[in-house]
Amino acid sequence: MMSLLRRLWPAALLPFLAGCFVSEESLIEAEAAVLPAEDEIIVCLAADDPCLTLQRQDDGYLAEAPNPEEEDLLVRFAPLIQAGGRQVFIAEAGLQTEDGIAYTYGLARRLPAPDERGATMQIAALDCEELDDAVLGQFEAEGGTIGAGKVTECQPVSLDQLKETLLTAHRAGLATDAWWQAHAEDL
Repeated sequence: MMSLLRRLWPAALLPFLAGCFVSEESLIEAEAAVLPAEDEIIVCLAADDPCLTLQRQDDGYLAEAPNPEEEDLLVRFAPLIQAGGRQVFIAEAGLQTEDGIAYTYGLARRLPAPDERGATMQIAALDCEELDDAVLGQFEAEGGTIGAGKVTECQPVSLDQLKETLLTAHRAGLATDAWWQAHAEDL
């Protein structure tokens, strides 16, 4: 999936999109989606890449592709947990591919104020390889699939399974700026 996404979208957003939690179907249904901001969200990933503006559209947000031959990106959010005084969200990015829409997942939290680049939301990359054997075993026992290739991909069967897995693996860290900084560096 990572190589396919790298061909389809610019480097500015690909690290988030190329996360290891993927699905062939949306895990965030319209009724579970929330809007973390009334209007646009600004996301800045790598320091040398341009920031992206996500415009509110229906039950999610739209990032327009910079080139007409590329597909727009649709992003939905679902609440995960309150941590460190802030709401943490699961972010689902959907991108049209030759085979349909590919969905990838990351974590997000609103910033208390825009940062020096103007970002209003912080994104954290997720990596299946961070999960210990017990968490991976439970993930598979609950019906999730783990695929190995250039990148290990975890394919959850539901939003609830994804939430449970992420909380088991990351609950303690989600309240700390250090955790978010370390996972932003993976982008």
